[in-house]
Amino acid sequence: MSSSTTRIAELRRDELASFVAENLHHLLEDETLAIIANRYVTPAILQAIAQNQRLTGFYSVRLGLVEHRQTPQAHAVKLIHYLYWADLVHVSVDVKVPATVRRAVDTLLLARVEKLTLGEKIASAKRCSAALIKVFLFDPDPRVFSALLLNQRVHEEELLLVASSDRASVEQLRLLAADAKWSYRYPIRKALVLNPITPRSIAASQLRFLSVRDLREIHSNPQTSTYLRRCIERLQERTAGAAR
Repeated sequence: MSSSTTRIAELRRDELASFVAENLHHLLEDETLAIIANRYVTPAILQAIAQNQRLTGFYSVRLGLVEHRQTPQAHAVKLIHYLYWADLVHVSVDVKVPATVRRAVDTLLLARVEKLTLGEKIASAKRCSAALIKVFLFDPDPRVFSALLLNQRVHEEELLLVASSDRASVEQLRLLAADAKWSYRYPIRKALVLNPITPRSIAASQLRFLSVRDLREIHSNPQTSTYLRRCIERLQERTAGAAR
């Protein structure tokens, strides 16, 4: 910030209100951003900025208004339609933004997701909200799923859906089985074994981590492949031999 914008950002409540009233119609972009950043900014001031077409013509001002929790929500929701995809993804997971605005952003993201390039999908999958996670789970390109595994908002239940689904691709199951975080979760291991799409070498590699009870149930399941049954039998034989 320049010295003048720093001064604006530090104005006290009464000073800020007077400054905006006197200067609203000829504010510069950086001055407007300084007002938005001021700790004493009020919903009324933010509304006045949002209603000024010249000021909302600045992209940074639109973004600043949407991100500010004091901006009247009707104005914030209107302005989200004029933000770039990457900023929308950021806003959708910013807990400082009111939930109503974030839900509106999620709705907009879902409406636009089909138009994304692969690169945009990959970048978004790493940090998107739950609404987009559900969409990206079964994206046909495994690179999107690989990026999704890095997303801190992904839950085990969502990955279990993939691990147990006939919609999952072999490559997705490979990625899940090799993931440093999720491959160690017991429910994930079991789901990979039970899914007939899972490559048999991967399914077999999970058997030694399963309980005796689960191994018995899997062995007695008529849908279990002969290969996996034999693997379970050999594992049980080795376990019994080691116990003697």
